[in-house]
Amino acid sequence: MIRGFHWTDISDACAIEAHAFPDDTWSAESFWGELARTIVGGRYFAADDEAGTLLGYAGVAFTGDDAHLQTLAVAEQARGKGVGAQLLGAVLAEAADRNADRCLLEVRADNTAALHLYTGAGFERLGTRPGYYVGGGEALVLEKVLSGKDVQEGH
Repeated sequence: MIRGFHWTDISDACAIEAHAFPDDTWSAESFWGELARTIVGGRYFAADDEAGTLLGYAGVAFTGDDAHLQTLAVAEQARGKGVGAQLLGAVLAEAADRNADRCLLEVRADNTAALHLYTGAGFERLGTRPGYYVGGGEALVLEKVLSGKDVQEGH
């Protein structure tokens, strides 16, 4: 089940975060800061199983006409079961509801599972950010156009 992410999810999200991003883990304070910022410029989602256990989370921020996927992580035991796709779908639906023209994200160049998820959802490579991640890992910048605005205006 996809729902809004709450402060009560932070502890479980930190545990998922530590496994998903061991080299660049967000702290509880980072999650608190993200939640505070979403009041005016974003939204976070959580995915639960039937027992109410947090299986993953995703967050999106809005700047101008752009949506930016801040993070998306899935618990190890839930990977490969569609949880990431459901979370990404919630983010993209929120972006569409807010009339964003496109959604942008950065992903580790060597994260094949995430790249498969994003390209399968229609994201395309826009560029790279060398040394973006802790330890010097390269990020791929991906975008998904969400509206036909550019086509309609002839750009």
